Amino acid sequence: MSYTIERIVNGPLEENCWFITDPKTNHCVAIDPGDEAGVLIEHLGKRVLDGVLLTHGHFDHVGAAEELADYGSALVYIHADETELLAAVPEHARQLGLEGFTSPKEDLTFKDGDVLEVGDFTFQVIGTPGHTAGSSCLLLIDPQTGQQHLFSGDTLFRYDIGRTDFPESRPELMGESLMKLAQLDPTTIVYPGHGPTTTIGDETAH
Repeated sequence: MSYTIERIVNGPLEENCWFITDPKTNHCVAIDPGDEAGVLIEHLGKRVLDGVLLTHGHFDHVGAAEELADYGSALVYIHADETELLAAVPEHARQLGLEGFTSPKEDLTFKDGDVLEVGDFTFQVIGTPGHTAGSSCLLLIDPQTGQQHLFSGDTLFRYDIGRTDFPESRPELMGESLMKLAQLDPTTIVYPGHGPTTTIGDETAH
């Protein structure tokens, strides 16, 4: 049986938290738990949480990371270039009139090209700076079917790309990052940080 992938839309910015589960072992990982930790913990249920992976450090993608990781006795992973952004989470949230966000603590950092062995799951890190300096996409290949799954954060959405007008953005690098993604198998399913899923083939065509 293949992995199961579930989306939990959370927080005021309707961010997508993704849960990937291996039904054979009941182990899972969470990607970008942004808010509403209680809801995410309830969704986790009796599954074993192998890790919490973050595509970038914006508050709406990391706000529930530490609480979920602590509950599941898991580690938090993020790109090394995002650690300063994590420290600024409360201030960034306040700029939008949102209180109660705290800075999660990262346990392990990664970089472009790394292969992350997270419990039962293996992710390839594709560095995609643009939206932020350390924005990353996480590629998971289902060992049963060969299907490729790309968790794109705020780099790539359905028929859109992430904003590059923040102080922490790297707009001059976004084009190169998108070209990296365009080289992936067109059947790769894309799971963005906001909105519906898409595929690499659909995005290169549009």
